[in-house]
Amino acid sequence: MLQIPEFPLIGGYLPTSFLDWEGRVAAVVFLPGCNFRCPFCHNAPLATGLAEGIDPKPVLSDILRRKDFLDGVVVSGGEPTLFARLAELLSWFRNVAKLPVKLDTNGSHPEVLEALLGDRLVDAVAMDIKAPWGKYAELAGVPVDTERVRASLDLLKSSGISLELRTTYVPGLLSMADLHRIRTQLDGDQRWIVQLFQPANALDPSLRETASPKRDEISGALQGVRVRG
Repeated sequence: MLQIPEFPLIGGYLPTSFLDWEGRVAAVVFLPGCNFRCPFCHNAPLATGLAEGIDPKPVLSDILRRKDFLDGVVVSGGEPTLFARLAELLSWFRNVAKLPVKLDTNGSHPEVLEALLGDRLVDAVAMDIKAPWGKYAELAGVPVDTERVRASLDLLKSSGISLELRTTYVPGLLSMADLHRIRTQLDGDQRWIVQLFQPANALDPSLRETASPKRDEISGALQGVRVRG
């Protein structure tokens, strides 16, 4: 029996997902804490550190037990790049469980991403693009050094790794003109996806009564851009 190392508490665990890594059956491990406070965040207890932590040992044991039935592990958050032993955790998934790894990130720590890519610890990355650069703080809920986010974007785009770029469209916080600006700042990258805002558990209570955007509205205005949700 392989030994399971000691890791800090994690934030949550989804044993099986068909949605978090397109085309794959994946386990999802959620890591606690986030340096952003996006008002539309749907996982506020996890992002704010208020969620009760989970012992990772049973989670890792379960992933190891089911590894032949999984196509990979998604490491999400919160913001995973804040996790002190992230590289060690990803290495365990890659080298012990022998599973590919996808990382979800807000792109605020390019130095962490650079190290993970250099050590070949991730197979795919999904990076959030919160807003046009000039509105980033408004959508992130905190001041943001967008140069660091841009550095992550440039690093990932040039890495050759499987990459998804995603923006959550929140009516009232983003306009259709903002979406066009984001498309322009991404140079029309075909890997960009627009996600539909789900209001029910938004961090900002005032957004919980916001009507979800209509898929057809976005698809019609942004020809060729994928819409999810």
